[in-house]
Amino acid sequence: MIKKYLGTTIFYVLSIITLAILITLLAIKMYTKKTIINLDLVEITYENKINNQGQYHIVVSYEDDRPTYCSINGIHYKEIHDCNFDLEPGNYTLYIKQEDQTYKKDFQIISNIVGEFSSTLDRTPIYYLALNGTKKMHYEFKYDDKFDKTVSYSIEDPEIISIENNTIKGLKKGTTTFTARLLDGNSKTYTVQVTNLIQPISPNNDKPYLPCGRYSEEEAELMDKILDSRIQEAGVGTRGAVLAAARFLSMELPYSIRYFNENGRLQGHGRPKIDGEGRYYHKGLYLSASKYKDISKSTSTGPKMWGCQIYDQFISKMNMNGFTCSGFVTWAMLNGGFDIGDVGAGDYAQFDDDLSDMGPHQKITTEYMTNGNFKPGDFIGRNGHAALIIGVDDNNVYTAESLPAKLKVYTYERYHGIVKDDNLTYVIEMSDIYPNGDGFWTWMWND
Repeated sequence: MIKKYLGTTIFYVLSIITLAILITLLAIKMYTKKTIINLDLVEITYENKINNQGQYHIVVSYEDDRPTYCSINGIHYKEIHDCNFDLEPGNYTLYIKQEDQTYKKDFQIISNIVGEFSSTLDRTPIYYLALNGTKKMHYEFKYDDKFDKTVSYSIEDPEIISIENNTIKGLKKGTTTFTARLLDGNSKTYTVQVTNLIQPISPNNDKPYLPCGRYSEEEAELMDKILDSRIQEAGVGTRGAVLAAARFLSMELPYSIRYFNENGRLQGHGRPKIDGEGRYYHKGLYLSASKYKDISKSTSTGPKMWGCQIYDQFISKMNMNGFTCSGFVTWAMLNGGFDIGDVGAGDYAQFDDDLSDMGPHQKITTEYMTNGNFKPGDFIGRNGHAALIIGVDDNNVYTAESLPAKLKVYTYERYHGIVKDDNLTYVIEMSDIYPNGDGFWTWMWND
């Protein structure tokens, strides 16, 4: 009886021990199942490189043989081996799921800007672009030489502008922004207004004459802003600014400005100063009556804005108001931030304040046109005539000159043609004359 009881007891004890072991093993298994993901082993990595949308490519890795899934929003999951996302800098939560268990890991994407870059458009709040016109972007980089300086772009409204090969093109009237980005995430955002008030910059000597009162006050004000933006981009008081003013009036304005003789000007030369009659003494474009509202009437028919009829005393008949040659050059200089004063184009011994007195004369010869230091923005002329160089390429020199009958762009063959042309005989190199140096300028207007 004792033996039987002892056997039964041992059986129950062994059964209880076995059950306890099974329960323990099950508990361990269940516990292991619930805590199988070690978040410390979940790696979240990305290179310091962005895509065109300013996003970093995030890669999540976690080694596990069991089916594992990840999500960046807790809704849409993908397998852990395909777990990658394109994300902008910021704070995020990664969701990791195995069977019915979900774990969360917070992480942060931080931009690591390793240098600086800037554009000439940083100098103006809005860049104005002609409809169907183009604008090359010009950048300065303060980055290591080995850094890939490729610029990518995103456009707020791609119906208004397009950008290809760092060149903006105006597609439709309107205003939009675009963002320029480098691979490390460094970015600049610019505003562009596309308008038909100006034309794509290019020589066009067949433009119609500017009609009297062509622009409303609002349009004339906008045209002044466009001109000023060109000056600001180049740098006030620089070669580039004077060049920008000359190029704007001779090429971007959709109309030709008439040549008009001087009814009166040049203080000290025996004639009274008369505004807007062969010359112009104010900044901006002479396109509205508000420009001369505070000027007392100086002739029987003036002052008048450009394009309006006024009596030309030199030819004794009515004529469209406009510029003389020196009137144009001094206007471009004044608007570029270099006030040369009320001076003319003569080269007279009795005067020391004419345009010809700005600096040494470099005689135009084949040798000088081959090896000289002349640049766009330099003064070019002869005794009694003033002009500005607005472009230089391998074969030609381009000038903006106001001669009868209008202001236009002249093209001279560089090595022989201009040398043999008596219209221009010398150059004054302006690098040491413009008060703020050369600023931003280009050899050709479409560079």
